[in-house]
Amino acid sequence: MSPKVIDHCALEAREEEIMKTALDIITELGVAGLTIDKVVAKVPYSKGTVYNHFTCKEDLLTGLCNRSVRNVAALFCRAVNFEGSSRERIFAIGYAYMLHSLLNPTEFMLVISAKTPSIREKSTEKRQEEHLALESKLLGSILQIISAGLSSGELNLQPHLSPAQVAFSLWSMCFGTIALLHETLDRCSVRTEMNLERELINHSNLLLDGLNWQPYTQDHDWANTIYKYKTELFQNEVEQLKLLQNG
Repeated sequence: MSPKVIDHCALEAREEEIMKTALDIITELGVAGLTIDKVVAKVPYSKGTVYNHFTCKEDLLTGLCNRSVRNVAALFCRAVNFEGSSRERIFAIGYAYMLHSLLNPTEFMLVISAKTPSIREKSTEKRQEEHLALESKLLGSILQIISAGLSSGELNLQPHLSPAQVAFSLWSMCFGTIALLHETLDRCSVRTEMNLERELINHSNLLLDGLNWQPYTQDHDWANTIYKYKTELFQNEVEQLKLLQNG
């Protein structure tokens, strides 16, 4: 009897089920609590089948990281296509990142874990290459908006700055603000009274004003722009977040 042939969609669905199960385990027990055996015990597949998808725990963690980055990339693409100024679109990038972190807190934090040498060195080359390609896609969205700002004259870079440096500054500022103020983390006294959304908006405006990216904070109704993000651009995500918070 010839072996059963499973189509590509079925394989993807199976891999997604394995990753969701792993994510549930991490949410409950942390990264240290994840093992392939624990995943096998919760899915309707043999250990061999799971290993056909992920060669080890570290490869599975990188797969989860890539899944997260892929979701962020889809949000970034929507930000790129937002009907507004280049500054409103770059602002939407940070807002999208915040929404993703609030909807998927475990996955958001996993991105850091997946970059450690102990995980990276044990992951398959294919998954590592996928990770680099996905990160390039994220940066590509940011660079696309920066290029639009330069072309429109809304952004004028100082001679010592490159678009790549600006993209990295924006990305690192957003990640740092979200990581330090995320509701799942304990906060020191300095951060106790800080609200993530408010501070992300404040820090974005500080950085963008400093880069002379127009329209400046005082020259635009940013509250209206945020309202459009919530009711148009990221309406589904905002509604999901409300359900999550009220649940």
